Amino acid sequence: MISPKRAVFGLATTAFYLVSPESMLFVSASSTSAAEKSTQSAGKLRSLGEAAMAERRFDEAASYYTQACEVEPENAANFYKLFRVHSRMRNFVSALKDITQACEVDGKNAEYRLQKAKLLVNLGQCEEAVEEFNVMNHLGLDTTNNEVMKNRDDAHNCAHLLESATRAYSNGQWDVAISSFDKALSFMDHNYDYLFMKAKAEFNMGDYYGAVSDTAKILKAHSNHIEAYELRGMAYFRLGEHDTAVQHYREGLKLDPEHKGCKAAHKSVKNLLKKEKRGDDAANSGNHKNAIDYWWEAINLDSTHRAFARPTILKIIKAHSNLGQHKEATKIAQDHIDEEKTLEGLFALGDAQLDGEMFQQAVNTFREAVDFEVSEEDYVVLVTM
Repeated sequence: MISPKRAVFGLATTAFYLVSPESMLFVSASSTSAAEKSTQSAGKLRSLGEAAMAERRFDEAASYYTQACEVEPENAANFYKLFRVHSRMRNFVSALKDITQACEVDGKNAEYRLQKAKLLVNLGQCEEAVEEFNVMNHLGLDTTNNEVMKNRDDAHNCAHLLESATRAYSNGQWDVAISSFDKALSFMDHNYDYLFMKAKAEFNMGDYYGAVSDTAKILKAHSNHIEAYELRGMAYFRLGEHDTAVQHYREGLKLDPEHKGCKAAHKSVKNLLKKEKRGDDAANSGNHKNAIDYWWEAINLDSTHRAFARPTILKIIKAHSNLGQHKEATKIAQDHIDEEKTLEGLFALGDAQLDGEMFQQAVNTFREAVDFEVSEEDYVVLVTM
């Protein structure tokens, strides 16, 4: 019987021979390499960083500069170089941390202060940028050269515009908010919170195309922005592009299956589409009465959704005519035109009058439609000239 002590000895011996001499050499070389790397001077690390930057190997450059900061934390230039590479990588959160550290180590360096202020404006932190320029004045740094003066003015203007925009937004003054946000955003590239507020203001103003455009910019930079998916879906819904709205709600729900806004909106639009389809199916089978009922149910889910209601009402007009309810058809058609005169509405009224044998009224309506079409074409020509 083998004793426990000899069994342990045997396992240890086996493990020793499983490791080849080549493997041992590799481990030894790796350890030596790591040790050499950790003992490199800050100057050598900076040189390696510069070489990597020149060849656009930004990740490597950032690694070398980070090591230089660790080896020589009292040298602000190390943090400044790391700021530069993080800026090139568009990692602006890290870049702000780096340039802030550089300013803490060498607080009287005007270039560091200026670069920090410019980055703050770029990130939409304009009040903080103004404060940075105040610090420069307090430290007696030169603020009279053209670059500093221009950037200081930009910071002040940006801060003023953001104050005006956020105040108008809070008060529901959507047009003022949109205008101020638009001007403020011209100073910055990387603040999507303000761009989202502008998109919401556009939506509330009924500028759904503007909301679609701005949320697209947000989602390009932040593909996990659930609220942008929700708002973009709402804008597409209001434009009557229901399938596209559903796609955006689903994208939001992929990120958070319990997101209340996307969940409720998705359910609402699916309910509307369901009722619309039932109406279409009923009409196609000749059951015009049920079709009318289903279409009105769909419209009444949200009577303010005119991009859906108005084309659906045209179908309702035709269904009433098919049922021989010409008086009802012409009344609904006239209401449709009274709300907003369109070529489609005029033709729907003319057809309803014709079906009801109101021939003279139909002739008059079709004439009005022709005149309206000509005036619309003239307007388009004038606008595009």
